Amino acid sequence: MIKGTNLWVLIFAIFIASLGLNTNSTAVIIGAMLISPLMGPIIGMGYSMGVYDFALLKESFRNFIIMIVVSLITSAIFFTLPLISATQSELLARTQPTTYDILIALFGGLAGMVAQTRKDRTGTVIPGVAIATALMPPLCTVGYGLATFQFRFMLGALYLFTINSIFIALASFIVTRVMKFKMIGELDPLKIKKLKSAMIAVIILVTFPSILIAISIIKRSNFEANYKHFVEEAFNYDNTFVVESSAEYNPGRKKQSVIEVRLFGEPLSENVVNNIRGQMSSVYHLPKVDLVVRQSNQEGGGIAITALQSNYTDMLNEKNLQISRLQEQLSSIRAVDTLAVSNMTRELGIFVPQIDDMSMSRHISYNTNGTPTDTTYLCIIKFQQDIEEQPDMDLIRHWLTNRTGTANIKILVE
Repeated sequence: MIKGTNLWVLIFAIFIASLGLNTNSTAVIIGAMLISPLMGPIIGMGYSMGVYDFALLKESFRNFIIMIVVSLITSAIFFTLPLISATQSELLARTQPTTYDILIALFGGLAGMVAQTRKDRTGTVIPGVAIATALMPPLCTVGYGLATFQFRFMLGALYLFTINSIFIALASFIVTRVMKFKMIGELDPLKIKKLKSAMIAVIILVTFPSILIAISIIKRSNFEANYKHFVEEAFNYDNTFVVESSAEYNPGRKKQSVIEVRLFGEPLSENVVNNIRGQMSSVYHLPKVDLVVRQSNQEGGGIAITALQSNYTDMLNEKNLQISRLQEQLSSIRAVDTLAVSNMTRELGIFVPQIDDMSMSRHISYNTNGTPTDTTYLCIIKFQQDIEEQPDMDLIRHWLTNRTGTANIKILVE
């Protein structure tokens, strides 16, 4: 019987899960799923059907309904408080169940029930199943839909909760029958046949909508991927640019899906545009999709100046960033002074008349990572032959240091 401690644990878990959905915190939601007692009656229903213990089935079902009612009231009260400002992604994720959720619930239930058959039940299987199958979040999302009168949220989340509950119970039933647990009650063959038929009917009714939803999501995902590939490849011209593009996916038969592309630059001819339209179905896998091409030369072409400015701003920012990086690299390796060596040779010849010629070059030192570490000037001086007085090398070094603005100078004499 759900009362006392278990009831309060359930209420607190609902509050924690609702807070996690409100703050979009996955960690908080996982914590709520770990402490929730919802798994117990669901596994109990599957087990009781497997051993024909209808007294246990009745008690498990009653506890399950009480838990649902308490959870909905608690979450609805929470979401009526002025705390939530916008619909978070964790809430939205609980409103579109698919076939994948069925598989998760089924295999999670199998793992949980098998774990219950072990003598040592201190493992982490049941907490893992509670996290994987996610019973608490969709139930809280139903409460959110009730509190905010958003019945789309309520129906989607309730469907997800129903899927998880039914297939966890089904997994418990399967494990119970496969492992041949001792039967508590007895049924005649006709009632057994009716029970199995009812279970199959429920499974089909619950599974069919999720298959349709999964197919719809896959189709939408394929459409978006093909649309992006189509815009990148089909409008790749040297003098024509895609300013912006948009797509409207309409899976119904009454209205076609539409791709709209806005171009800037050299206009494409009508033949080129028609050729692109002809490739949409065969090459880009976009059948029954209408293409709207707006160009700057057309009346009502509607080139979005804001989007164009945004694109050019992004390009300029990228170029400026590259220029800044190149300037940083250049500043680390270039000289402080860039006067011509020929002028320096003539000037130095006034102070040191023994010089015949001079050359100067810049040498860069690198570390083992390939990063420039220092710049050194190599000055090669050739003096006149048969000079009577030895040149003053200290004077030459001092003058070159002042002239270039750097002391990293090596002087070689031929």
